[in-house]
Amino acid sequence: MKRRELILDDVPAPGEPLTPRIHPENVEILNEEIEYRASLMVAKLKPRVRRRLLKRYMHLQRQLNKAQYNQLVIAFWERRQAFEQVKHEYDRDQPTGKALEKLKRRARGLIADARSINRRMNKFKPLVDEFENISSRLKSHDRAVAFEQEERENERQFRREARTWEAQIKAVFKQSKRLHHRFEDSQGKWHTVIPRFERILFKNDRVYFRLQITAQGVIDKLLGRYRDVLPYDVDITALESEETLLNLSAACRRVVTTERSKSGFNVHYVISRLDSPDGIPARILYGKVIDWYPVEKHSQTPWAGGVSERKVVEWYTFEENPHVLIAGSTQSGKSNHVNQMISTLVTMNTPSELRLVLVDNKGGIEFVHWQELKHLLRPVVKTPSDVLPALRWLRGLMEQRLGMFEKMHAKNLASYNQKVHTDSRLARIVVFIDEMATLIGLGDLTSDIHTELRVISSQGRAVGIHLVICTQHSSVDVLPGWIKTNMTLRISGKMPSHQASMVILDSVTAATLPNVPGRLVVSQGRFEDIVQSPFISDDEIARAITIANAHGEPDQREYEQPEAIAPREAFGRDDLLEMVINHTGMKLSANRVHDIIGNEVLILRSVRAIVEAIKDEFDQQGCIEHRGVEYTLRRVGKSYRLEPMEQVMEQDENADSVPSAVPLNVTPVGLEPTTN
Repeated sequence: MKRRELILDDVPAPGEPLTPRIHPENVEILNEEIEYRASLMVAKLKPRVRRRLLKRYMHLQRQLNKAQYNQLVIAFWERRQAFEQVKHEYDRDQPTGKALEKLKRRARGLIADARSINRRMNKFKPLVDEFENISSRLKSHDRAVAFEQEERENERQFRREARTWEAQIKAVFKQSKRLHHRFEDSQGKWHTVIPRFERILFKNDRVYFRLQITAQGVIDKLLGRYRDVLPYDVDITALESEETLLNLSAACRRVVTTERSKSGFNVHYVISRLDSPDGIPARILYGKVIDWYPVEKHSQTPWAGGVSERKVVEWYTFEENPHVLIAGSTQSGKSNHVNQMISTLVTMNTPSELRLVLVDNKGGIEFVHWQELKHLLRPVVKTPSDVLPALRWLRGLMEQRLGMFEKMHAKNLASYNQKVHTDSRLARIVVFIDEMATLIGLGDLTSDIHTELRVISSQGRAVGIHLVICTQHSSVDVLPGWIKTNMTLRISGKMPSHQASMVILDSVTAATLPNVPGRLVVSQGRFEDIVQSPFISDDEIARAITIANAHGEPDQREYEQPEAIAPREAFGRDDLLEMVINHTGMKLSANRVHDIIGNEVLILRSVRAIVEAIKDEFDQQGCIEHRGVEYTLRRVGKSYRLEPMEQVMEQDENADSVPSAVPLNVTPVGLEPTTN
């Protein structure tokens, strides 16, 4: 077994905090901000330097004004515009004779005047260059000063805002029984002790209030201990309880959350300053999100869920989440989210990589934009009566693929595509079913549709067939238990009640979402994430269709003539010889080749069979031909080595001859001799 290195966090020195981690997608933004601030700080001038530059600036300005430089520039451009007018008259009228001579004289006169003015302007070019350089430095200095003033003003506003929120938080502490300690002193006066804030941190999008839980005095530092400073009978669980956060949110009119430091000992109250109350941007454009497409996960077919509170684009893949359930009430952003999903899939995948089946139970208006896509396996299904034949056709395709996968000993689509040749690879199929509720209450038709969906959702994931089911009506009749069981990823917009949210997510989170279009809850098992879905406009949809249809014509062999795409091994004699020549140092070893390609592509027994076939070919023909070159097999110990026959023959011919002398003045090809 090979030893693997473990990547561990750097252990800090005693007394130093842990190094904070920054998400890779935010590093680029952070670097740009740092570079911008650094450029401003470099541009800022010292008072003495600024005074000297300003004095020189005024002197140059007086010199240029005395020489009437501005008037020369205006006169030059007037001559140029007049010359362009002469050209326009010539192109428009095409004059001849005297009119043509008159235009030529005007043009020659304008050119002569412009050249004369330009010569006079060139005399002042050094002064003008110096003047513009000083002017640029002074403007950069003014921008840096304005930026610092804006930063100071923002900090004052932050502190004023934070003091207001701090007073509101303390008022909640005093009113809640579990958040303060009240006692009577010896003189009969009552006192109320509330938790204190150790530090207030300001950021552009949020404010952090760090609670003071422990403290160290002089003696405590010497002894290396901490003492509890929370009021008597107040504990952290009460400060972080859902009831406390609800009261704080109502007092501040912002969603107040808690965050712990990486060590887990510091507790912060976090209040967002953005336009949305929960700290997530209220509007994200699709064009900005698609720039962060995870190319390294392309084979898993990723799509964007949205932007989370961490300001990170959350990407999900059909390889990890084979079936998706999307729900939400009217105007919650469900349709927009489906459209941006389709747009990402068809622009980032060719028809040979991904195909779509669209079921539009609203009569075709929901998927009207996508009716001309090359990625469609069949026309958009528009009526409930056409849904069952489409699903039965998909089930037959699924069973056909299961037989092909069994023959190739592949357990999923990625493994199958690795084992077969390029022209035998299969495309991933994604089925979008909009408004599942219209398929309910149709008697035997509903039962048959549910049967087909149950089979496809339980077996289709292995062969690359995935379901995306959408609905506005969240009830048990529309979404029976077997649907939710097979839907590993569930997405919900704003729900009108806790009961509706429980049907979709098995939690009430969807009912507590703010009224922001596109705000969604993404649920994966016990884990939930709130995201803002990117908004895609009609123009961006049209652009996506143009990009998608620019791909080549799709391969229809699997769907029209299944026998035409019979699986063919991806690794054969020529592939093995190519790997021996390029990667094993010409050593014909089945074990070494198998270590390189892995067991997913071909098992060791099959590799050994190919090697034995190559040896038999050499025994019968006396050579091995590959790409127009003949090779011989030479035994080295217990293994064999490939050697080109031309090289072997040259070695045999020159074995008995010895060169008489070695030339000393030979220059390698492509290099020139150096001279001193």
